[in-house]
Amino acid sequence: MADQTYVAIAAQYASEDEAVADFDRIQAHFKDTDKKESFDAAVVQRGLDGKLTIPKRGDSAKHHGTRKGLGIGLASGLVVALFPAVAVGGALLVAGGSGAGIGAIASHFAKKTPSKDLEAISETLDAGSAGVVIVVDPADSDEVEKLLEHATRVTKKDLDVDDKQLDEDLEGLYE
Repeated sequence: MADQTYVAIAAQYASEDEAVADFDRIQAHFKDTDKKESFDAAVVQRGLDGKLTIPKRGDSAKHHGTRKGLGIGLASGLVVALFPAVAVGGALLVAGGSGAGIGAIASHFAKKTPSKDLEAISETLDAGSAGVVIVVDPADSDEVEKLLEHATRVTKKDLDVDDKQLDEDLEGLYE
């Protein structure tokens, strides 16, 4: 099956409060539209020691079919693919018991995305900063980027996702 292209956007912030404000702005923007299933986002805090936590993530309803991954955590899965040590840290616990699914998504990204692209995204988030990681439909990426009012740095990269394979990998994990 042909890959579905999404856009990964990583934005760095001086504080977690600024990251949460932009995260909330994006959530509110899409909440009452027919596009609410076309994105997933997570707030990331990177300590001075490099430790990562995910203090807030999209809590939209679970979606089914080819959009299942967006509803269950493509953004959190991308964070784990970018920073594998986050899986050991408490970030997956924040995901509400969905660690196996997020791990499957992270593995999918690691296989499908060139390492130079993952590295470029991860380098957006300096130690001691906060960030928002977003996975969005390409048609909405420019619109989302404009909502990142407080960001000090933004990186965008295309992500290829084999929706059929991802759905098969996630089957039974989110029942």
